[in-house]
Amino acid sequence: MASGELLANSKFYITIDGYDELIVKSVSGLSITLEVAGSDSSYGVTKDGKSVVQATVTGVSNSNITVVFVGTADDRRLFDWWDASHSREITGGGSGSKGERKTASVTLFNQGGASAAQWDMTGVFPVKYTGTQFSPDSADLYTETIEFAYENLHRIK
Repeated sequence: MASGELLANSKFYITIDGYDELIVKSVSGLSITLEVAGSDSSYGVTKDGKSVVQATVTGVSNSNITVVFVGTADDRRLFDWWDASHSREITGGGSGSKGERKTASVTLFNQGGASAAQWDMTGVFPVKYTGTQFSPDSADLYTETIEFAYENLHRIK
């Protein structure tokens, strides 16, 4: 059995450069995959007729992270960042953000409120925006979901 304090996944926060005091409902998708060639079949045989298989790392891919934020009436910063991040195909020109990338951190806190685990990302930018589902009989809070791509992910704690 592992030693140390067990952590609950309900005590977390995501920090994104320039975007403070956000109300975060969920974060998902922190994932890095080593891309491998040669692991699914033999690339040849030896003199004795034995198959030769070797897995070789060919690259790394990151999944996008999905963050659900609880929206407030006067805060449209995240939508504006997403909107400024893509080029204007109808009016022409580049993106309003000029391809700006940010850094972000997902922090998991222990029961005492201290940082216990942290994942840092660089090269973060929004790639997908989804608004909330509206319904006249809903009691849910308004949310905005933003999917972010990132260049690098490191667990520092």
